[in-house]
Amino acid sequence: MNAAPTNLTEPVAPASTASAATRVLLIEDSPADVLLISALLGDEFNVTQVPGLREGIAAAAQASFDIVLLDLFLGDSRGLDTFAQLQALHPELPILVMSGLDDEQVAESAVHDGAQDYLVKGQMDEVLLHRAVRYAIERKRVERALRDSEAFYQSLVENLPQFIYRKDAHSRFTFANRRFCTLLGKTLQEIIGRTDYDFFPAELAAKYQADDQRVMAAGKLFETVEEHTPPGGEKEHVQVVKSPVFDAHGKIIGTQGIFWDVTARVRGEEKLKKAHADLARSREDLLRTLADLQRSHNQLKEAQLQIIEMEKMQSIGQMAAGIAHEVKNPLAIIRMGIDFLNETAVAGEEPGATVLKDMNDALHRADGIIMGLLDFSTPGKADLKPGDLNTLLRSSLNLVKHELRNARIKVETEFCDNLPPALVDANKIKQVFVNALTNAAHAMPEGGTLTVRSYIKKLTPEEARPSPGARQAHEFRAGERVLVTEIDDDGSGVPEDKLGRVFEPFYTTKPAGKGTGLGLTVSRKIVELHEGGIQIQNRTPRGARVTITLRTERT
Repeated sequence: MNAAPTNLTEPVAPASTASAATRVLLIEDSPADVLLISALLGDEFNVTQVPGLREGIAAAAQASFDIVLLDLFLGDSRGLDTFAQLQALHPELPILVMSGLDDEQVAESAVHDGAQDYLVKGQMDEVLLHRAVRYAIERKRVERALRDSEAFYQSLVENLPQFIYRKDAHSRFTFANRRFCTLLGKTLQEIIGRTDYDFFPAELAAKYQADDQRVMAAGKLFETVEEHTPPGGEKEHVQVVKSPVFDAHGKIIGTQGIFWDVTARVRGEEKLKKAHADLARSREDLLRTLADLQRSHNQLKEAQLQIIEMEKMQSIGQMAAGIAHEVKNPLAIIRMGIDFLNETAVAGEEPGATVLKDMNDALHRADGIIMGLLDFSTPGKADLKPGDLNTLLRSSLNLVKHELRNARIKVETEFCDNLPPALVDANKIKQVFVNALTNAAHAMPEGGTLTVRSYIKKLTPEEARPSPGARQAHEFRAGERVLVTEIDDDGSGVPEDKLGRVFEPFYTTKPAGKGTGLGLTVSRKIVELHEGGIQIQNRTPRGARVTITLRTERT
């Protein structure tokens, strides 16, 4: 059976298919016609019926409907005024007008006023009614979309900062936006139907129309920068884009133009050309200046190396007392002890074996101090060559892999691919990496995770300034691209009150006998020879990070 229509005066439970059915508002006061129309519509339509126009207007305001079937002759309204009242209050709804009269004049008036169709009740069948409803809904949707599109186009054209116009095939204006009207000082009505000759000098008007004919003949977009003189204004340069306008059958019926002022750009380009010519004329002077700057730079580098050397010698003088105690005395004692034990049989017995071990440990420590002093005090000059940073890091990790394995330390690497070459002395920079890796291992006596990463970054003005704890002899520039190596451990970190002293000679935070206090000092010197930077920071929640910044290969 067909579903009976819903009457707003009697609440009816919604059908299970209501969400999928087309929602129809039937405004009809004849019970027989209501039953007939409901039967013709069938189950695919969710019909709500009211008997009068007043109730129909209220129903449309209370609920959402897809279409209205409206009888023109109701108890509270008759004729086309019935349709006019409903459409005025609910213009968004598609309305199918129904009547028992087959009146062609009324039908034409109703459709002309906005009705989607005019149906004669006695001539309706199921197919006709279904098709009329579907077509009405689709037509209303298309009308709404077209209206929205036109409104959007109108808003876009009127609010764009460009000047926009259209012409017919005879170069007569058919449209102009507000900016174009303002430019000419005319209203739209004063522009429509006129040609360029009515607003511009004859020479310019002839050129504009020749461009129009070329666009229509080629059927393609035309773009240029041309001189333009508005009525009563000064000559200016405009960027012009003209395109053909086609009708629904693809026939060219005119042109559309859009242009905007580029006078400032053109004048800027002219100034740039003049400046370029001036630069070309002064090329020899510039080359001579660059040569002088290069010589000055070389002299400055030489002076910096001399200053570094002087500071190094001054530090060695300050360490003289420590050297006498830390190196000479232990060496003398160890050597005497070794000579004595080598001549006796106590080397294989206690306490002789313990004494020999102590002396060997002391000798090993002294050797470390001596090597550190040699690295620190020997005048150095880095042999800088392009090198692959990731390869150097892998080689350094390989040198300490046994120590890391014995300490139960897990190694994680985060190497950035496709890094540009670093400008390095490979052996010296590997010494820096090995020292940093060894320090990280010593910071995790119970094991842990060692993370080594590499990446390239562009320095901000804030990053270009040396940070607290950073040591670098050469300042970086903001915007400079540098290679960064970070070595992270999850040990206990460095006490905050000691961070500022970690680069001092003979200063160490390690237990006695574990370090000489020269590793970071030597590392700093090597990094300075690379014109780079080295920094040590504590990490949150624990651990420390060594950051080494190097320059890329100069091009």
